[in-house]
Amino acid sequence: MPSATFTNDELILVLISLVRATHPRMLRQDADGFSVDFEVLTRKKKLTADERLLLRMRAAMEAPGGPDALVLELEEKEGPRLAVILAQLETLQKWPDDVLEMSRSLRARLAPLA
Repeated sequence: MPSATFTNDELILVLISLVRATHPRMLRQDADGFSVDFEVLTRKKKLTADERLLLRMRAAMEAPGGPDALVLELEEKEGPRLAVILAQLETLQKWPDDVLEMSRSLRARLAPLA
């Protein structure tokens, strides 16, 4: 099973991208920007592959340790799927150059993971 290593900011970008693509209502605007309400997923009895991935991302972000490098095990085809979702997010609005650069870098790393 392939794995991907992310910075905290990268994993947040990937998480937000996947939430917007699968369950946009999970995003909540708050004083600091956005938060993600996982309650919808915790109530479900059967999760889709994307929903399981969201929960794995959450667990990686909540794991104790340094926030410098977060490793996420990816199931088959999740890397390329995340790359496509990031590309879609890039088209939804105008993003700062640094965010676009991060997204493009992530897409290049994730696309070949299968």
